[in-house]
Amino acid sequence: MEIIKFLVANWDSVLVVVGFLALVAVLIKRGETKILKNILFKLVTQAEREFGSGTGALKYAAVSDWLYQRMPAVLKFLFTEKDIDSMIEAVLAEAKEKWGTNDNVKQYIQEGELARQVAVYVAE
Repeated sequence: MEIIKFLVANWDSVLVVVGFLALVAVLIKRGETKILKNILFKLVTQAEREFGSGTGALKYAAVSDWLYQRMPAVLKFLFTEKDIDSMIEAVLAEAKEKWGTNDNVKQYIQEGELARQVAVYVAE
């Protein structure tokens, strides 16, 4: 009951504090999106190298898992699963474009494919 009396007596101050906290959350989310996209680019490229083509569901699961392992708890609170899914899709589209135009990245991915082929050959 004391809390309600306090809130009623100080409603204007409470409103300012709630507004400030909402503003901080929005700013963190906007600023962290750029960082998350950079992390996702690396993870998507690593998954492409590690798993190769034709394994989309496996690569998506790996990227999601790797991201959640590396993401701070505060960001897990701010970004929903739907937000993460849409970022992965957006980053994947950008990554495919960069993979096609950047020879160094293309070579990096192809080295992973070559390593997988050698491992299969040795295992036989």
